[in-house]
Amino acid sequence: MKLLLIRHGQSRNNALEREPGDLQDRLADPPLTELGQQQASRLADWAVRDDLFQRVTHLCTSLTTRAVQTAAPLAQTLGLKVRGLAQAYECGGLTTGPAGGFTPVTGRDHGSLRNDCPALVWPEDLQGRAWDGGAEPWEHTRFTARAAHVTAVLRSLAGEADALALITHHDFAQHVLADLLGLPAPDGGALTFRLHNTGTAYIELRPDGPGPGTRLLHWINRTDHLTPDLVTW
Repeated sequence: MKLLLIRHGQSRNNALEREPGDLQDRLADPPLTELGQQQASRLADWAVRDDLFQRVTHLCTSLTTRAVQTAAPLAQTLGLKVRGLAQAYECGGLTTGPAGGFTPVTGRDHGSLRNDCPALVWPEDLQGRAWDGGAEPWEHTRFTARAAHVTAVLRSLAGEADALALITHHDFAQHVLADLLGLPAPDGGALTFRLHNTGTAYIELRPDGPGPGTRLLHWINRTDHLTPDLVTW
């Protein structure tokens, strides 16, 4: 399997971080900022000229607004449908946050999200209903289990000639990377691969010989598509 792991563009909550009152102003399911939309557009423009992106056969995304909005221009450029993965959301899921007592919030439905990304294909197990938002206790064993589920889905999609792309989130990406690379599961921030907004990582799994085969991390946090003024954390 060849996988491009992509963090979403800058969200409204990302832009609020370190600002006074950021906890009170955070949204459960924030959209991209104008800068985040520029980042997503630059990523799509880059994909036109990038050999690996041109080989992508499956484009997958978390069902959060910011991830789906990041996927939209890329799907249009690559001429691909976007497969929604209900388990690929950020650690903790959609809640009101500390200011609202971490009350669970339901995600958007297919019709609503298709306004942002017409190419979005809804998960089969969610047909006829909205995503529940995935609110969960902050327990790393839960995140690790979800990551294993997501990577199993990706493996099931990957044929010998396929390259996949997944748009997901910074903290959850740590667990995906650990699962794919056979590393210890992140626990309390013990393992962190930094991913800037729309930064990419490229992982390749080869079934060489006995055992788990060869795991390759070709790169991490590549932002070649962005000018310095568009790089955000």
